[in-house]
Amino acid sequence: MTALAAEVRCALRRLARRRAAAGALLPGAVLVSYAGVVRPVASARDALSASSAAAAVMLIVAAAGVIADDRERGRLALAATHPAPAATWVIGRWLALWLAASAVLAVAGALLLGVAGAWPDPVRLAAAAAAALAHLAAFAALAVALSCRVGSTAQVLLLLAVLVAGAVPPEVAAQGWPGWARDAAVAASAALPSSWALGRLEVWMLAGGPAVPWLALALALQPVAWLAAGVRTLDRAELAVRGD
Repeated sequence: MTALAAEVRCALRRLARRRAAAGALLPGAVLVSYAGVVRPVASARDALSASSAAAAVMLIVAAAGVIADDRERGRLALAATHPAPAATWVIGRWLALWLAASAVLAVAGALLLGVAGAWPDPVRLAAAAAAALAHLAAFAALAVALSCRVGSTAQVLLLLAVLVAGAVPPEVAAQGWPGWARDAAVAASAALPSSWALGRLEVWMLAGGPAVPWLALALALQPVAWLAAGVRTLDRAELAVRGD
């Protein structure tokens, strides 16, 4: 077993054993129940949107302190306490979170698509599902990068802010702003794993809306950027610990 595979397996076991494991699934279950029973979804796009929201909320709870807990307990001297490169440590935690969130997305998506009774063209559905998985990958990478720098509470609040603020279209949020400010708002929404970006991709792939390949590219590149930032932060912290 490679070091990365061992790290992913260890991280998944830790997530399953945490006291918050059941609590991480509860908000997503409430969202799925609401979208499936209280106000049933009526289209494949609505089903995927609700499933993505449930998976993202679960990820926020599960990711709390995913690296910050080890940092606060003085385990940053990795060569002595955790014999694996910082990149392996960070990527392993990210993969574990992404796999857990993807499982929630798959289960919730299958249930809600059944409720909607709308199964679009398989190619379109596969493309939209891939976009949803890419969004979760970027969101998980952002969670890990934040956990490398801040504590659990700040991490959860920042991720919630991204989730809530990201649902507002930048064109609406920047209404009345100068043209350059509106462009900056759109760029910022594309640089973060926003619900708006995922929604635009789903409209393109499921409803034949305007093509936005630049948003797909931005979403695909985000995990690399966030994970690199997390590794850099962790390397600096390790050097500081060794310096002490």
